[in-house]
Amino acid sequence: MKKLLIILCLIILSAPCFAGGVGYINYEKVITNYQFAKNSLTELENKGRELQKYLEAKEAEFNKIESAVQKKKFEATVRNEIQTKEKAFNAFREKREEEVYNKIHAVSEKIRLEKGLDAILDARSVFSGGVDITDELIKKLNAGG
Repeated sequence: MKKLLIILCLIILSAPCFAGGVGYINYEKVITNYQFAKNSLTELENKGRELQKYLEAKEAEFNKIESAVQKKKFEATVRNEIQTKEKAFNAFREKREEEVYNKIHAVSEKIRLEKGLDAILDARSVFSGGVDITDELIKKLNAGG
């Protein structure tokens, strides 16, 4: 009975030897070379510039107002508008970031299954070993998944 337990322990401990391995990706390289991510970043930058122009225009309007009462009213109105615009911008940014991440995750999962890998990690967490799937991931992402 004792020998059986020892054999079972050895089998269980050696199980990782039969694992499919670990893949890794350089996420920064993926983001930099994935066209949808680049387009999303450009859109975010454009929306950020629009918001900045809006703020500059409102500041110019504010500086033209002479009455303290009118300035206070204007300030209250603009504050609400800015909050609304910032919320919309942040919601758009979060949505895009999630879309990019989900697409990368879905395609990396397909690659993981195709290659029989156990996991895919960020390259920064891999000190040694593993299979780099970064270029394959970028190629598949840009081809539409």
